Amino acid sequence: MAKLLGYKKTIAFVSIVGCMFVLTFMAGEAQCKSYKWKISQGIAEDHPASARCKQFAQLVGEKSGGKINLSYFPSGALGDWMEQIEANRMGTLEIGLNAGSTSYDPRTNLMFMPYLFSTWDEARAAIGSKGWLTPIFDDLYSQIGLKVLGIYLNAWDGMAYTKRVDKVAKVPEDYSGIKMRVPPIRIFEVYIPTLGFISTPIAYSETFTALQTGIVDARSACPAVEAYVMRDALSYWVATRDCFEYWFLTMNKKLWDSLSDEDKAILSSAADKVMSDQALAAEKDENEFKQKLVDAGVKVYEVNDQEWQAGAKMVRAKAWPVIQEELLGSVLMEKVKAHATKIPE
Repeated sequence: MAKLLGYKKTIAFVSIVGCMFVLTFMAGEAQCKSYKWKISQGIAEDHPASARCKQFAQLVGEKSGGKINLSYFPSGALGDWMEQIEANRMGTLEIGLNAGSTSYDPRTNLMFMPYLFSTWDEARAAIGSKGWLTPIFDDLYSQIGLKVLGIYLNAWDGMAYTKRVDKVAKVPEDYSGIKMRVPPIRIFEVYIPTLGFISTPIAYSETFTALQTGIVDARSACPAVEAYVMRDALSYWVATRDCFEYWFLTMNKKLWDSLSDEDKAILSSAADKVMSDQALAAEKDENEFKQKLVDAGVKVYEVNDQEWQAGAKMVRAKAWPVIQEELLGSVLMEKVKAHATKIPE
């Protein structure tokens, strides 16, 4: 009997030791697990987003000691930006840096919120891991299967005019009768007409021809870089700062949820660094393209604070209530109002 009890104790001891070994082995295997992922952006390869993808991949590789390996795929290799967003949602593309889409949730129109900020510093303060916009977009995107690692500051929108507009239009009283191209995105279709323009939704691919042929006299949602691309059809460009253009560094949500806290921290810190660098570089890039416009013979005008406030007051009074009702909802709009640039009464 004593021998039998001793035998059972020995078996139990061996089983415990065996379980501990297996658990230790599994923990060690998890620590040593490596990843090979894709990262891409869906615009032109000479766009700054390309360099930011490569910077992010390098930082993540360094911070993880090579455990996380990101291979960059040039824009066209994995489809256009909409195709890449869908691939990112499905998990066939692990990480993407693309313009946002309003197709999945109307509240994501927030990315084009008009007259939200008036300065670069205000826009920069809203992003990053400590910015107020980041958790909002992370929550919205999580519902479509994406994790927002960072918000990419692309550029301020401006308004570009052909020679058919023979006076410099900078405030609402100048806008009446001007046929203005808007992107076929609901929030632009709401706020551009409230400024006094005759609003005409036209796809980006058809905009240059529309400007040349007179279908429209001008185009909105036009950063300096895009004005430069269409410079041959333009007479002047105004830095209206009516809307800021955000892009998003996103990761497949299921993949994110499967990672250890250590790996998540690596990705988050790398994203903060890259998006912070971009937030500073974007202002420099905008100034460079303003000068390129001037050099190409396109006049460039800035709006001062009073001129910006004139547009902001009109849009906030007429368009914001419609945007709240149709797109954002009251809860999200209250957050917008709490952080928007204050306008003197």
